[in-house]
Amino acid sequence: MNVAEAADGISTLPLMSSHHPAPCTPLLAPTFSNNPNSFGNSYVVISSYTKIRDSVLMKILFTTESYYPIIDGGAIAQHRIVHELIKKGHDVRVIAPSFSFKNLVEDDDGSIIYRPRAFLLPFYMNNKYHFAPFPLRYVKKIIDTFKPDIINVCSPYPISLCAVSWVKKKHIPLVGSIHILPENVLAPFFSSAFYPTMVKYTWSYLIYFYNLVDWATVPTQTGAIMYQKKGLKTPITPISNGVNTEMFKPTNEGEYLRKRFNLPKKPLILYTGRINQEKNVDVLVKAIPLVLREVDAHFLFCGSGGLKPDMMKLTQDFGVDDHTTFIDFLDWVDYPNIFTLADVFVMPAESELQSIVTLEAIASGVPPVVVNKGAVPELVSAENGLVFEPQDSDQLATNIITILSNKKLRNTMKKNSLKLSEQHSMNAVGIQYEQVYEKALGLLKK
Repeated sequence: MNVAEAADGISTLPLMSSHHPAPCTPLLAPTFSNNPNSFGNSYVVISSYTKIRDSVLMKILFTTESYYPIIDGGAIAQHRIVHELIKKGHDVRVIAPSFSFKNLVEDDDGSIIYRPRAFLLPFYMNNKYHFAPFPLRYVKKIIDTFKPDIINVCSPYPISLCAVSWVKKKHIPLVGSIHILPENVLAPFFSSAFYPTMVKYTWSYLIYFYNLVDWATVPTQTGAIMYQKKGLKTPITPISNGVNTEMFKPTNEGEYLRKRFNLPKKPLILYTGRINQEKNVDVLVKAIPLVLREVDAHFLFCGSGGLKPDMMKLTQDFGVDDHTTFIDFLDWVDYPNIFTLADVFVMPAESELQSIVTLEAIASGVPPVVVNKGAVPELVSAENGLVFEPQDSDQLATNIITILSNKKLRNTMKKNSLKLSEQHSMNAVGIQYEQVYEKALGLLKK
């Protein structure tokens, strides 16, 4: 990404990072316009925000510790909703950690990203996350200059904590988007004797943090119930992470990827995502020999993570490595097309608040087989897939065989998946976020 000199010490050198897959427009300097006509239409000023026709256009500030171009569910979901809200005419900006110890400003296709200096979190999640050490003054300067109508905090970490501390003094409505469970945060500590205690205290902190906001969102009804049972008192609205149904669709062409990765023309079972402890990929690997007894199939694992070498070795131990292919995360040009090669998609992770990759599979018309735990079963609620019990590789294998052996069932599940995905379109998600923001603004007036 390209960055340039910024005002008020929120500075700027070119950011050199292999994380960034595509360049962004250079910023000569960040501009903070309070002119409602800067949106290019005629508006009527209403309080601190503006209205055109029947929709309220707002200045919205997102704060997060994990954002584009990082690849994880929360980062992807936040990036998509930011750009959907921009598409609807809102002025949306983001504060997320820099990938160096410099303050940076970026323009991401119309969205300004403020990146306070941060340092690498070593030995955690393959060194892909950075930590901004409580940039209180930096966050205050942005809030004072941008003057947002709404602040949407997306992670309970230092940047968002700084935002919370200032908005309470400035009486700005605060929305909190929930994207994590303790299992996601504590994945590297699964084998620790202190893990149960760490989960308990992590839940306590998450509930404390999200009880500070005026309104909360979470991707699923299951997630909302989960948080409420743990003590969440804040009003909460389930809003899907959403999926770009223009990008993920069954008409995509993926045969060139079959050639690129030398994939055989056999029924293909797909897993995409991180290959870490909390994803339970070993449950799928253990199902492979059971499937192969009945169906000559191939298994494709698309992703990276600390357990990837272990999973590759496990396929060798089971003698099924000739029936498996492991590839890294794909660029966005290629990634949506990989789903069109798949006959079945599998999600074995037990700690999902929704599962974006499963959403992408159903939008592509691929029948999913998912674990019957967490929120992911909601994505097979339309008779578009099957569930298996946690850690039950036998049942997982049976479900895969059932779908692969019945073309009529597979086609029915495909149609039902496509119909279900319409409810998760980004347009629908954007409208629901607008409604939550308007509710939060209404609470402030009271």
